[in-house]
Amino acid sequence: MTACARCQKRKIRCDGVTPVCGGCQRAHVDCVEGVSFRDISRNYVDELEARIEWLESIIREHLPSFDLHKSEEPEKSVRLDCQRGSDARPSQARNDKDDWGPARDITDQLGMISINPEADLRYLGPSSGLFFTRFVLTGLGRKAELERGLVPPPGDANFVPAELLDIQPKGLPSDLKQAQWLTQGYFEAVHGQFPFLHRPSHLDLLQKAYNGVGLLPVDQFQIYMVLAIGATIRSRQLKVLLSAEGYCTSAMVHLDTIFQKSSVRGVQCMLLLQMYTFHNPSSTISLWTLHYQCLAHVLELGLHRNVQGTTAFTEFDREMRTRVFWCVYTMDRYLCTSLGRAIGIMDEQCDLRLPHDLNDEDLHPDQPIPTQPSTTPTDMSSAIHLFKLARFNAEIKCVLYCVDRNSPPYTQPSITDPKHWQQDILHRLHQWKAAIPHHPPENPAYYHLNSLLEIKYHELVMLIVRPSPQFPYPSRPLIKLCFDSALECTRLYHQLYATNMLQYTRMIVQSLFLCTITIFYCIWAPGGMGEEGQEEAEEATLHALKSISDILSATGEYWLEVKRSRDVLDSITRAAVRRFARRGTGRSLSSSAASSLPPPNNNINNGTQDMSTVSLPSTLNDASCAAAAADAPVLTDPYYMPNATSDFMSFFMDPQPESAMELLDFSWDVYGGGIMDDVMQDTMISGNNSRAW
Repeated sequence: MTACARCQKRKIRCDGVTPVCGGCQRAHVDCVEGVSFRDISRNYVDELEARIEWLESIIREHLPSFDLHKSEEPEKSVRLDCQRGSDARPSQARNDKDDWGPARDITDQLGMISINPEADLRYLGPSSGLFFTRFVLTGLGRKAELERGLVPPPGDANFVPAELLDIQPKGLPSDLKQAQWLTQGYFEAVHGQFPFLHRPSHLDLLQKAYNGVGLLPVDQFQIYMVLAIGATIRSRQLKVLLSAEGYCTSAMVHLDTIFQKSSVRGVQCMLLLQMYTFHNPSSTISLWTLHYQCLAHVLELGLHRNVQGTTAFTEFDREMRTRVFWCVYTMDRYLCTSLGRAIGIMDEQCDLRLPHDLNDEDLHPDQPIPTQPSTTPTDMSSAIHLFKLARFNAEIKCVLYCVDRNSPPYTQPSITDPKHWQQDILHRLHQWKAAIPHHPPENPAYYHLNSLLEIKYHELVMLIVRPSPQFPYPSRPLIKLCFDSALECTRLYHQLYATNMLQYTRMIVQSLFLCTITIFYCIWAPGGMGEEGQEEAEEATLHALKSISDILSATGEYWLEVKRSRDVLDSITRAAVRRFARRGTGRSLSSSAASSLPPPNNNINNGTQDMSTVSLPSTLNDASCAAAAADAPVLTDPYYMPNATSDFMSFFMDPQPESAMELLDFSWDVYGGGIMDDVMQDTMISGNNSRAW
């Protein structure tokens, strides 16, 4: 973030608020962009003029009826008037339809994000939900009339000197049982989804460490990283402070030695680093950069191929190679979808053999793999089912969110009927959901995976039916289907939260945020769930938003930036209540759901909401999925919002406070579309951290 010219000249801190910073607003002077450290060519203005002329030629070609000479009030003066208390509403004089016509089709825009003024721009694609988010927030903005004061401004009150945060390496716990307890916390939280370690082998390493047996650097790294992740999990379960960062620091001592050459153990270490970054906010590792390092090792080692007819690998080795590959594959699909970036490795380049469905205790390095299938869910059952879901994720990404819809036939099978494909993928997803392995309640280490797999199902349903480059105009049945999945996803998250089985990770924060945006889209879209006569949908919406706020409040105890997301969500929710009331359908909510909403900046405790009172739509089934995707009346312009304005984004432009861990010090600037809100910054921070591994 670059300070304005006035703040630079006076050498005072600029809060970075646009279009007018706080200092210039108080002085009633124009706020002019200061000197940036980015390299700008001398012909910069000429290049901009040439680009504008080129863009206008495209508009003339595809939209000949669009008036390029139509002038509007400059945005700068409009916002100045608004901030100085003017009652003027320039947007009322605009043609609302022009704001959200085909020329503003946001599902296929290119997102270039500035993480750091001295760094190159970063790319976020359509599947990330960035433009979908901007559309929904902007559409709600003018009607919401949020007060900026609801989101606390940054300051230096919480600044902590870096030397006070110096983390020292921590040795093994004094008692083996303590180390085993922390290790068990890791396997309960991570192993059910990412089984790239072999539990008995790892416990043997831990035993050797306490017996004084010499261990390799890779062994010590894995022991300490598992302890670090386990300490993070146990700290949240018991609400006590354990030295997870100290164990991580001890592991980092061996980092250089491990990655001097490629090995399967080295890939396991990279995956451990990714798991730690997902669970612990102190990690400043770039998940995206680390993942591609990991993927490079996978390809170099040939883990993507099924190596047969060689004595170089035992059956145990081949099984672990398969497990490691699928964990990297699944991580690739998650990161590429959440960040809207290209898939790292295509399915046709891999031998997609699945690992065996058996417990770790039945897999031994010196014995043949049992061939008798288990009659009950094993340690691997849920993970294997998630691996299958990752393949659906890749298919959805390629079909719906591809850049070139006229891709050459030799790159992938041609989809001649996209609507038929949409019905088919929803049908196959429903079959996948029906086959979810259900762990019994007597197995608490894996019981939570039952709900987690259903959540993953609903996340993909939303990815399929929300606006996308392939289907920018969802039909009314698809909006209903999307709304049902968002509510069900929220209900399942709250169920895990209420039973203390929710693992607070970056994945969950982003998932909840996109659920929120999806709910708002389905409510406000023309012909959506917010039409008159949909009071039950509005009631369910407010309960869902309250549940999300509860979870974000609990997560904010461990991630400071999540508290800001919670505050913004609460502000939007209160705005939604006011909008419901103005439409006349929210009057019945004022005494029930609306009264349960938190006041501005209220710290919500870990109390739970009785979800049995929520009026949810009927359970999704195969017939409803197929019916929703079938031909139905299509909205003429789903992006049209009465009185929509980009002024709403100004409520999310306060810069993040400085942090000793440098997790919050990012200024997000969307190329060609204004400044993206801080909430999207928080949800995307794990993949776009300015520090590369």
